[in-house]
Amino acid sequence: MKLSHKLMMVSTAALIGVSPVLSASQTAVVQAAHKSTAKKISSTKKNTSKKGTIKLSHNSYVYDKDGKRLKTYMGSSKNTTIGKGITLKYKDKVLIDDIEFYDIGGGAFVKAANVGYVDGKKVTKANAATSTASAKIKHNAYIYDAKGKTDKKKIKKGQIVTFDQAIYIGNKLYYRISGQSNQFVKAANVGKLSGASLKPVNEDNTPSDNQNDPTVITLNHNAYIYDDQGNSSKTLLKKGQQVQVDKLQYIDGKLYYRISDSKYPGENQWVKKSNVGVITGKQLKPANEKPVDNQNETFATIARDTNVYDEKGVAQPTKTFAKGHVARVNELRYIWVQSESKAVLFYKLQSDKNGFIKESDVNTVSGHKLTPVNTPETAKNQMVNATDTDKKPLQDALGQAAAVKASDAYKLSAKSLRDAYDAAIATGTQVNTVISTVAQVNDTLSKITSAKNALNGKKVVVNDLKNLGISEADQIVQLAATVNGVDKSAIQFSNNNTVLTITSANGFQQTLNITDYATTNK
Repeated sequence: MKLSHKLMMVSTAALIGVSPVLSASQTAVVQAAHKSTAKKISSTKKNTSKKGTIKLSHNSYVYDKDGKRLKTYMGSSKNTTIGKGITLKYKDKVLIDDIEFYDIGGGAFVKAANVGYVDGKKVTKANAATSTASAKIKHNAYIYDAKGKTDKKKIKKGQIVTFDQAIYIGNKLYYRISGQSNQFVKAANVGKLSGASLKPVNEDNTPSDNQNDPTVITLNHNAYIYDDQGNSSKTLLKKGQQVQVDKLQYIDGKLYYRISDSKYPGENQWVKKSNVGVITGKQLKPANEKPVDNQNETFATIARDTNVYDEKGVAQPTKTFAKGHVARVNELRYIWVQSESKAVLFYKLQSDKNGFIKESDVNTVSGHKLTPVNTPETAKNQMVNATDTDKKPLQDALGQAAAVKASDAYKLSAKSLRDAYDAAIATGTQVNTVISTVAQVNDTLSKITSAKNALNGKKVVVNDLKNLGISEADQIVQLAATVNGVDKSAIQFSNNNTVLTITSANGFQQTLNITDYATTNK
């Protein structure tokens, strides 16, 4: 047995009076305990209001949240039965396996059938009948607002939900979730109701199945009348008014109904669909397509109810889209789906950095055209582990690192270029020693190759190392500064350009070997 949704909310629960029911031979003792206990608790109660209280008309067992009798209550097994006439505070009225209980706090419940008074009023057949009904959800059900719009939150199949109203929204019947003013589920997703008989509050406006009947809308908000350019005439229609219409179309990106009612003469009068509640008669479809505001954006219309997938192509059960939903997307790519052993084409959601929808679940695409950013082979490589054969080119590149670092191309390159090569080699070494995908191996090899090709160091060519010209000496100073990552002013020649020195930030001076930076070989 499982606890259903709450039927009603009242004050915090606390026990006003409890007396265990004893054997028949102890009746006199029971009555005395009754009066004494009730009187004692009553004398400490300053608020004399009866709101939030129940009085038992029968001896009542105490149950847990699953409808099972408690073995002990308030520290004793004797207290698991509460005597007739005792008054209790209650927290909620609930359903446990379709049986009504009152929650008296502390994880304890008594059956509503044993209650004679609620909030000081005697329970009769007339007021005992609940104005709510409960039922199991027989299909996963989205929650809608009074306009029939949903934010995709849903109630899962099998849950028991309490309802307090039936209403037609558009041409479909909905039940309102008890205690919620603007949360509805479709009646088609709800099982057999238990409790009150809920009749649609707008039963007189029950949608006609005859699509030849005129379309009549009922306004659920005050609404201005507009022309077909979206300009308002400031003529106001009141909430609840019924108006006959004959066309539905987009105006400036929003849906409007065209009025064709003799009570509102005119050829160019429109009312926003967002202000419409109940629609009876023929159900109109938009006469034009929704305009795309930005041709640089891409919009995908969902062809069927579908899940959102992550970057590995795994469905995310908590994220779904309903048929007809229009999603903004910004990329088309192949993802290797392990469960299907193939590359599948997906659209990347703009609103979710790790969210994708299958291309096969998309009906139409409008706006900027997208082309795949990768190939099926690339997608596969991103998921398939590399073999020793796959790693061989990477291993060859790693084996050349010592020779590269000994070359003038490496030693005489800017420090930033050397650092980039060193980092690529370090990453390559790690990728080579662990389990890596083919894509990781190929990407790392590409970075090593690019970093190696960027190394551009070479010596300055001079005529005579012992007799340097001014231009030659200046080139050597510039190269030494670049290689050592210092300002040119830190490098100096002395003794007729025969001694080259570098001065560190702390003032330490070191002599450099000129032949490390210059050569006579052309």
